[in-house]
Amino acid sequence: MLFKMILDNCGDEERPIVRGFLKHLIAGFGAGLLVGAVGLFLVLVALGNLKLDIPVVFIAAMMVQFGPIGGLVGVGIFLSRITDRSRDDDDENDEGPGGGTKVRVETPARPRAAPVRLKPARA
Repeated sequence: MLFKMILDNCGDEERPIVRGFLKHLIAGFGAGLLVGAVGLFLVLVALGNLKLDIPVVFIAAMMVQFGPIGGLVGVGIFLSRITDRSRDDDDENDEGPGGGTKVRVETPARPRAAPVRLKPARA
């Protein structure tokens, strides 16, 4: 319901970005849950010989804590893809000042240093 509200309130040009954002959020959350389940399984296998009286709520919490982390990783991956600027070749061919100006670029003249006096001045 929340995702439908987000999609309904975005503009037409924003819709693909929001849809990709939500897809990566859900995929990352699912991958995080999978990593949490695998990690829990490995912990239980490693401690298989011990008598563990772990409540089911604690087991669920161990798995679920990886979900939001995976969601954030998925969103980070999506944002790094849409903000990647290494594909633009326009920056390499950019010469002179930006802003569409036609003024020629000139470097300012360096001020001349005062000559060094070797003899002290007479009073």
